[in-house]
Amino acid sequence: MTDFLLIIVAAGLIAFVATPFTLLVARRVGFVDKPSVRKVHLTPVPLLGGVAIYAGLVAGLALFGQERPVRELIGIAGGVTIASAFGLWDDRFGMHPAVKLFGQLLAGTLLIASGVQTRLLNSWLDVPLTLFWIVGICNAINFLDNMDGLAAGLSAVASGSFMVLALFNGQTLVASLAAAVMGACLGFLFYNFSPAITFMGDAGSMALGFMLAVLGLKLEFAGRPPLSTWMVPIVVLGVPILDTTLVVLSRFRRGAAVTQGGTDHTSHRLVRMGMSQRRAVVSLWAVSAALGVMALWMSRSEILVSNLMLGLLGAAGLVAIWIFEDARTLPMPSRRPGLKPDMRVTLIASGDSLAPAIRAATEISHDVRVLLTPSIASEARSRDWRQVSLHSFGDAVVALARQPEAVCDFVLDGHSISNRAGALRSHPPPITDYDLASRSRSATAAFNLKGSLLSTLDTPDTANFATLEAVTSTDLILLFADDLRDNFLPTLAVPGLADALRRTKRPRVLVCRRPAGALAAIAETAGQGIVTHLIEEGEGMAAADPVEAYPVADLANAALVGDVLAKIWLERGRMRPRGAR
Repeated sequence: MTDFLLIIVAAGLIAFVATPFTLLVARRVGFVDKPSVRKVHLTPVPLLGGVAIYAGLVAGLALFGQERPVRELIGIAGGVTIASAFGLWDDRFGMHPAVKLFGQLLAGTLLIASGVQTRLLNSWLDVPLTLFWIVGICNAINFLDNMDGLAAGLSAVASGSFMVLALFNGQTLVASLAAAVMGACLGFLFYNFSPAITFMGDAGSMALGFMLAVLGLKLEFAGRPPLSTWMVPIVVLGVPILDTTLVVLSRFRRGAAVTQGGTDHTSHRLVRMGMSQRRAVVSLWAVSAALGVMALWMSRSEILVSNLMLGLLGAAGLVAIWIFEDARTLPMPSRRPGLKPDMRVTLIASGDSLAPAIRAATEISHDVRVLLTPSIASEARSRDWRQVSLHSFGDAVVALARQPEAVCDFVLDGHSISNRAGALRSHPPPITDYDLASRSRSATAAFNLKGSLLSTLDTPDTANFATLEAVTSTDLILLFADDLRDNFLPTLAVPGLADALRRTKRPRVLVCRRPAGALAAIAETAGQGIVTHLIEEGEGMAAADPVEAYPVADLANAALVGDVLAKIWLERGRMRPRGAR
């Protein structure tokens, strides 16, 4: 056992020492994973940790694979190199799913050519079965890399289970390989556990998936009938297999693209059900460890018992999928402590600031309602006010649709949305008075957004119920002022809207670079008492000004604005503007 502990320590030290170097390189060249609503991190995180994992794996193969057949060693080392290289390219430049699949098949083919494959069927069908296993586990670990420490920790647990199983069956070479995988995962996990300072990316998850698939293929049970042991690798890797099955079935049922990222994985659903991110990750580690113990027991049981246990585990998995699928509709807790998980934000913004405003709102909310006013009101025409332009409207649709957490039933392809919006701006159709209202309804229905684009008027000069309801039933009202004539002042002038704003007990936050002029224009159009808080660039307004002011270094930085909005919500006791009666 001492030999295997040395392997774990050696591979772990290599990954542990290599990770800081990958951090330096990633920051130097900008190789980072940027935050978005579908991700749990709030700042850019270096994305080269997979290189450190790969270094630990290869070092383990080189240092402790002397007794392994050279042909087999080349197949394993070459396969993990191909898998990791394709993943690294995807991390840096992006890659079509078909190309990534080709890389996985290429790695699997090299492995089979070296003599490593399943012998379950003892026919040519073992080849496609082996490729299916390799591709499936590579993608399962890739899918599972969605929360700090989850993929690395679970891979460490699974490789530890494979090591114990190999030792019980006298497979010291397989055990040494499993020990190298476990050590590389543990060395990297020091930097990757919540809060992570580096991510493994596809380079790491593809490498780990490939190696775990190899361990499952290499595991043998001398003297045991295949019918009583064929399921053991499946049970050991039960958590990633369950997660992949859940995500694939859920997205097929909703008509979503399986390859598109989202917050619908097992870990996210546990968080929706009330767990913290750390507790969800550790819970999945514990389940994986329990499955490893069950796999050991099943490997030493009779055929009937082992297959009966597999059936019971399969039934439990189906029940878990049913429960987790139901949990998908629960609100995702805010990434900022103290905020409501189902927080709603109503947004009034001018044209060019629509998309930045939506990005800031989605930093704290998964339900953003955007008020848009067509230029059909007589007062708007007399004052040279304008409805939002098609250019800004397209940007707003893209900003909402690119937030997977803001989409109800399916996730959209961001590139295709951008293409459609670009075509809309390049070849705009004729604009009619009711064009914006119809487009708002069509976009919200077509994209099935949880947030919505609301046209404020059903008929000229008459506010609709949805508009007033969006103001009176919201948690926070965000006023993003750029060109005040473009949608902003026309919306505030909608009959009844200003009174509804004054009556609400929720914060009404103005975000503006030139607040003095904006406050004067708002007071002239909608009267006093509309704005309760101000977010502006610079040092902040003087204390004599009639609102609570919060300075921000850069209003274009959605994360910074989101931080201030969260602070305002948590301090929302001071609602009335100073000087208001």
